Amino acid sequence: MDMEEIQPGENFAQAIEQVLAQCSTVLVVIGPRWRELLDLRAAHNEQDYVVHEIAAALSTKKTVVPVLVGGTPVSCLDTLPTALADLSFHQAVELHDSSFNDDCDRLLKNLKQFGAVPPALKKPALWIAAATIAALSVLVTARLGLGPWRASHERKLHIEQLLHTAGAQAEQTEYESAFESYQQILQLDSGNKAAQDGQVNAAMRWLEDFHVLAPEGQKPEDVAALELAQLKGVLEPGLARTTGKDARAADILAHLGWAHYMNEKIAFKEFGNAERYFQQALAIAPTNVYGSAFLGNWLLQTGGDRAQALSHFQTGLATNQERSLVRSMQLGGLYHNDAPGMRGELVKALNEMRVNQEPLDRSLQGRLSYLYSSTVSTAAELREVLTAVPVEDAWETYLWLNPERPGDSTVERDFVQANLTEISGDRAKALAEFKVLAAALRAQHFDGRIADYTAAAITRLSRPPA
Repeated sequence: MDMEEIQPGENFAQAIEQVLAQCSTVLVVIGPRWRELLDLRAAHNEQDYVVHEIAAALSTKKTVVPVLVGGTPVSCLDTLPTALADLSFHQAVELHDSSFNDDCDRLLKNLKQFGAVPPALKKPALWIAAATIAALSVLVTARLGLGPWRASHERKLHIEQLLHTAGAQAEQTEYESAFESYQQILQLDSGNKAAQDGQVNAAMRWLEDFHVLAPEGQKPEDVAALELAQLKGVLEPGLARTTGKDARAADILAHLGWAHYMNEKIAFKEFGNAERYFQQALAIAPTNVYGSAFLGNWLLQTGGDRAQALSHFQTGLATNQERSLVRSMQLGGLYHNDAPGMRGELVKALNEMRVNQEPLDRSLQGRLSYLYSSTVSTAAELREVLTAVPVEDAWETYLWLNPERPGDSTVERDFVQANLTEISGDRAKALAEFKVLAAALRAQHFDGRIADYTAAAITRLSRPPA
């Protein structure tokens, strides 16, 4: 502004004339109260440097453009003071709050077209010159809260606040809320790159733990379909903004695959489209953690190649990235998977998590009791679970999954321990433990499979080893 350009002690009027001499174009920015203030100053015989600026520009035959902002009517140029009379003969332009950037671009293009602006001059230089010439007009407009500058400034502040909010929401894992905050930003500024990238990131995180809570009267699949369509509508343009061959593209492709799988599994809207996205992601980046985790889960959930699925999980874990996500996909694919060997693989994964002190979701921990339950597991399934890892690890993992609580029955714990003793090869000790367990079962009136398994173990261990 003028106060930044004019040095202390410098003659203000001369400084204005010197700046004007260097300008090819003068923009006279006029707000809704310009005429009112102009007439007010004239009535009080106050010196008005804006009048001096405009009159000087008109006298030097510069290209002078009245720029109307804040809805100012063209009629404000009627019956101007003598010094400004020629201004009414110059074609005015309007800048609207709702299309400010486009209007500015159009103005600059027209000025260049008619030679009023050197072709090499960029927009920032033009607007700096305009601000220097029409500084007082701009200041008056801004202080009165009028015109597009105030709206633009407020919009910028609002966007900055929304960016901060969205970032905080993402940090607190409130990904759906972050997604909506970024959407608000893009409604204000569709080209905001930070918001575009942030919304893609929020969409991917939202998908990683996608679930649906349907309001009363709505079907979960209908709610899921709408949300997934919204997520895909963000990820697909996000993919288009990548090179299509970089790590970002691989990440987005993997998540798009998961979105299609959720659209099949929860929304029932499609079938068989997910795998190609996972494969595309891994073709770009063979160790991509998202592609590995999602494809491994997908293979187990859809009855695919189990060996490949387990290999993909190992690839994902080996990256040491997004470990909790890989574990979630791994445990989710193995949970209640009754295919041969899968219970043992689940115990191996849980044992690794215990050894590495990786967190285990509490709700899942409670549901894993089926692994050691004689009620729902066959003798062969129990043996697979108990022999998946070395005996010492098997016992520690069992205790990790089933911590002792006051008042709990020790029957299952004693049953597991007796079985592990037998597996370790100590037949005599195992026989003694099963006999103690049998007495406890009778005293507590336990029957069913646990009693049958215990009786079978006593019979088996009472015979000489083969």
